[in-house]
Amino acid sequence: MNSVAAKACISCRDRKRKCDRVTPSCSLCYRLGRRCRYESRILVRSESSALSATNRLHVPKDLPISSPPSFDSAVFLKSSVNIAITEKLALAIGDLSHVRSTATKYFNSVQLWFPVLSESNYYVRLPNAFTGPCAEFSLLSLSMALIVSIPLEKETRESFSSLYMLVKSSIAIVEAANIHSLEVVQSRLLVTLYEVGHAIEPAAFMSLGTTARAAVAIGLNQKLDSSESVIGQKYCTTELGLRVWWAIVMVDRWYTLGRGDGPCATQDLGAPEQLPRDGGIWDHKIISSTEPLPLSTPSSIRVGPFARQAQVSHVLNILMMHLQDQKLGKSFDAESADQIARTLTAFSMLLPEETPQPWPRYCGAIGMCYSAMMTLYESRPRTDLSVEFNRSDAPESLKSVLARMEIVSTKFNLKIQEVDREAISPFPPHGITKAAATRYRLWSETSDVSHLEAADSLLIMARHFSRRWLSAAKLVTRLEKVRGTCVPPNYISPTF
Repeated sequence: MNSVAAKACISCRDRKRKCDRVTPSCSLCYRLGRRCRYESRILVRSESSALSATNRLHVPKDLPISSPPSFDSAVFLKSSVNIAITEKLALAIGDLSHVRSTATKYFNSVQLWFPVLSESNYYVRLPNAFTGPCAEFSLLSLSMALIVSIPLEKETRESFSSLYMLVKSSIAIVEAANIHSLEVVQSRLLVTLYEVGHAIEPAAFMSLGTTARAAVAIGLNQKLDSSESVIGQKYCTTELGLRVWWAIVMVDRWYTLGRGDGPCATQDLGAPEQLPRDGGIWDHKIISSTEPLPLSTPSSIRVGPFARQAQVSHVLNILMMHLQDQKLGKSFDAESADQIARTLTAFSMLLPEETPQPWPRYCGAIGMCYSAMMTLYESRPRTDLSVEFNRSDAPESLKSVLARMEIVSTKFNLKIQEVDREAISPFPPHGITKAAATRYRLWSETSDVSHLEAADSLLIMARHFSRRWLSAAKLVTRLEKVRGTCVPPNYISPTF
């Protein structure tokens, strides 16, 4: 006999939905993956009114254990999952107009610097979102809604229990139904980016691995055959698959660099060898007459923002192999470090020139570039910081790198009101806060006020990112502690 509550659960009652009062979770909350809570009341025993677990999955009671040949259980299950995930979309986002509004927000923000979806294909399918339920499309729409959401400033684990838990449970349902497709991988990727950007651990660490393997399961890591002629929709899908795999690799490398503990989840799964094409070409199914550019394309050749981000992430991978050699006890390879520094310097000087206003399209590439440069300098043999700062004026020197970062932060802060907070990447704060901490320590050693002004400028920039990403907020908190130890409490900074 199953237990039922005397009254409807709090969630169904608040939403004015019919509740079967099954405990510990009613059927509706169970199907939608939300937390089900009842007020403390005496339970009434009833067998007939309770729904079994199979009923919750829309499986008829009289379904035989061994289905007859004419019954396709896989099709039946997928149909049920299509309806279940689409119901979640309606519950979380609303009707078609709300879904469209969320999509517009996504394509005007995250898509600018992380173009892993086909905007044209999405809007073609959108009108049938509820008339022809599709689990993959609904899951993707939910993931888009999640990544554009900005958590509360003081987010807690409990406050993640709504949309985040809804999307995570939807992924589990789709996976259990053996539904694997490009859209499912895209959904996983957006959820992973959300977890990485908001420092949800260890979920981010685990999701990166499962997302990479989900991509491998459908062949996204396979090398493209440049001799094969692809046209129309197949061309768009092939290019989109390359972009999605590149995006997974990028996030993985940046996350692992920041975490400081490798290896990358994608390390042995195959790195892309071709750069992704410009978004205006592939998304509108415009077939380019030229071959895809190789990863080794010189920085002097103009490529799209996402391709530039791919090139920088490749340098990140080289840097991490260099750092791994040091961890294994090998002697410091100064020649290798200098070559990496020169390559990163070339990108750090190029990217601001390519950066349009407002900032977001090259935001990720700049962020990865400066994260790598500051990590590289921290890995060098320890010397007095002020001595290292004044050791060289070469473009790849610490002094020159910090000077360029100060220029970037000054320009950013002057136009900070024009920068769309929703459209900025979570990548830059890692390098920004490392540079600011270095400047604060230089101020502490030398009392040169220019270091303090530069550090405070970087801190202001990082605070802007912290209003979008909780990972940035955590970095800012650490940086403010560094400032507190280096700068006297009663000292008034010219920058603040």
